[in-house]
Amino acid sequence: MIRTLAVLAVIATACLAGAATAGARGTAQVCPSFRHSGKSFFLETIGDRWTCSSAKGWAVKLMGDKVPQTVTTNIPLKNGPAGYHCLALPGSHGRATDGTCIKGTLAFPKTGFAWTAK
Repeated sequence: MIRTLAVLAVIATACLAGAATAGARGTAQVCPSFRHSGKSFFLETIGDRWTCSSAKGWAVKLMGDKVPQTVTTNIPLKNGPAGYHCLALPGSHGRATDGTCIKGTLAFPKTGFAWTAK
């Protein structure tokens, strides 16, 4: 009797754990690297509102932004997703590279994505 209850408890726990994770999405993802304009990039998501493909689309769009090359700090980007703060470092040919788009603060981002050239 005790053995049967123990087996049932293990089965119930396994079923509940499986049900809890079946529809769950990760809170952050390290995405596959990709190539754009002859360079390889790393991409990651922050929080649970972004998929790798949606973040990649925005990152590629923001990489096309022209930024001053005389600045060596993060430059605010104006055409990111609504409600997000987007920053990037200047890269070659005056285009944005190594950037991030977040909601929240840099110290405590709630959701967003970041990309970095290899």
